Amino acid sequence: MNKSLIVSSADEKYSKLLMELFNSVEKINGFDFAILDCGLSENAKSFFHKRGIDCRIPDWEYEIPDYKIRGRDHLKIQFSRFYLDKYFPGYENYIWMDSDTWVNCSKTFQYYLQGAIKSGFAICPQVDRASPKLLDTKWLLNFPIKINSINYKNISRSINKTLAKKYAGHYTLNAGCFAYNSKFDGLKIIKKNLLMASKKGRIFGSDQVALALTMFENNVPFELLPSYCNWICEHHLPKFCNSKNLFVEPYIPNHNIGVIHLAGLDEDRFDRKVFHQIKTLDNKVISKSLRYLA
Repeated sequence: MNKSLIVSSADEKYSKLLMELFNSVEKINGFDFAILDCGLSENAKSFFHKRGIDCRIPDWEYEIPDYKIRGRDHLKIQFSRFYLDKYFPGYENYIWMDSDTWVNCSKTFQYYLQGAIKSGFAICPQVDRASPKLLDTKWLLNFPIKINSINYKNISRSINKTLAKKYAGHYTLNAGCFAYNSKFDGLKIIKKNLLMASKKGRIFGSDQVALALTMFENNVPFELLPSYCNWICEHHLPKFCNSKNLFVEPYIPNHNIGVIHLAGLDEDRFDRKVFHQIKTLDNKVISKSLRYLA
């Protein structure tokens, strides 16, 4: 048993992505792997069973009305990702990874572990020189009539508009990949904010609400990692380094990307045959998939 555990989850339609994620982390030493099963395909269950991977079925951590759930059991993960020590006790550090992520550079990925050890919790803000847009503003003549952002949308729907306006212009903390130490006291505050965010029964986005309030409202310090630790390809395609056989950030110093994140790229997530025109560091353009192709 290692000291650190990587945990992910999937239902049937994301099962192939989860298997690819597992294959990508096998090359990293010092981590165990476990799964919260939200309806895995039979093929995936067999795949992980043969490899001795611990699979647990998560609970609804809070009381949510059935009419709000509507059979979407995969949404349990919005809450359960902050209860990893409940399902898999005994580890010093826990790293959550969405099933549409995979490890591109194991050395860069280690920053999550370093951040959890140093500050208790490590995560990437969704802000970068390659992703300049933070707000969606609509204008009438010279006056803004609607200012929207991920924080505003999620907080206003889960809690209230007053709090949403307060943090509308703040960056989002991406809950698709983060790490925490088992002794991190701030996890209690995250869970408290999760409970508050779930009161109205709005599930999706409650994780980001809890993180935003914990950091900005409660002033709990997180270790904030650079965006190349969790690269959201929808915002800006990475470049590729042929000599390293790795994706890298698109601007100098072209740092190795730790985690490739396919959030928002549904076509990529469900079809391994989708290819993009990717620029290389030697000024060429290649046709390449963003999926993990072992």
